[in-house]
Amino acid sequence: MDNRIVITGFGLKLPKINNVEQFEKAIKLGTCTQSIVTGIGPKKQSLVCGIIEDELEEVKEKTLRGYPRASLLGIAATKEAIQRAKLTNPKARMAVIMGTSTASLPEVEQSSYLYRNNHYNKISPFNAGMTNIHSLSSGVANYFGMGDGNLVFTITNGCSSGSDAIFLGKTLLEKGVADICIVGAAETPLCDSAIASFARQKAIKFNAEIGETGNPFSKNSNSFVLSEGAAVIVLETELQAKRDSKDIYGYITGAAANNDGVDIHSMDETGERLYQTFDQAVGNKAITYTNSLALGLDLQDTNEAKNHIKKLGNHTPITSIKGMIGHAFAVSGVAQLISSLLSIRGGYIPATIQSNFAGYEHVNIVKKTTYCDVQHIAITSHGYGGNNNTIVVSKVG
Repeated sequence: MDNRIVITGFGLKLPKINNVEQFEKAIKLGTCTQSIVTGIGPKKQSLVCGIIEDELEEVKEKTLRGYPRASLLGIAATKEAIQRAKLTNPKARMAVIMGTSTASLPEVEQSSYLYRNNHYNKISPFNAGMTNIHSLSSGVANYFGMGDGNLVFTITNGCSSGSDAIFLGKTLLEKGVADICIVGAAETPLCDSAIASFARQKAIKFNAEIGETGNPFSKNSNSFVLSEGAAVIVLETELQAKRDSKDIYGYITGAAANNDGVDIHSMDETGERLYQTFDQAVGNKAITYTNSLALGLDLQDTNEAKNHIKKLGNHTPITSIKGMIGHAFAVSGVAQLISSLLSIRGGYIPATIQSNFAGYEHVNIVKKTTYCDVQHIAITSHGYGGNNNTIVVSKVG
């Protein structure tokens, strides 16, 4: 019992979503939070994105001058998470672990542009920190006074990085290395190099309307919606949480990760390595539903559906929240976990929206919000570099 890992807090900052309450309303109602951004393409095309349009409150804080946007997003999400977790134990051994694919990428682009266009004197003296990816975790840790003598890691494992942060945090707690782990992810992919790369891969569509791209579980899609944001959870041992009289929102009862072991520009097309994490994390648990990575890319979504049916059968439903919030790379797995916690608390399964489900008629996909008792949820994640991850979150340990 003492070693069971629980979630005592969570927070997020997503497109058109400023807090957990707004997030729950969106996933329960099946609300799409995507926007059309004009002029963002290489030929000034429009692009469907998940963009946070409101100015961050953290931008106004003098102590955060020179922090990259990803750090500010991470701090915003962590504020809500630690408030919910009521972190008051000054003697607790802390670990802060944040994942990302694109943190500091916009700042790198901006400084390079200034340098190459003879505006060297306009480059911030804070540029070295602003363009350092580790500014994400170190910024979060030190803003909240959690860095002094503690563990602070930034994981850059592609889209699985947020889930990998959860995996690492769980491991540190189980091994007795830390008492409390702040784990999560932040992403800022709405910049030239990221957009150009995915455009060249034909993975994103320009001049599309909302609902015409990034459709989970649809053979007609084969594209995804770029999104920015941050999501953070607080992990503790059950013993630590009960000692401090914390609210427990869920248990991490399974976690597994591996790598495809193929070329950096490829992935395991069979989905077998992802299935291994799914099989290991789920074990013999009676999964209520799978909260899938499915984002609208055919190969990934096909493997998601195939693995789900192979392990759980078609009587167990599967869903994806990507039609609502888009794909925020490393943030996605953490946001999926938070949506799962809300699902457990509220007794419902969120729907997969923005899809005609073409080619997936044989899959038990949740097409409208379904109310039921929710006990165990499998959360899948995988991404660039071949990392795969499955987390299981449960109502009880």
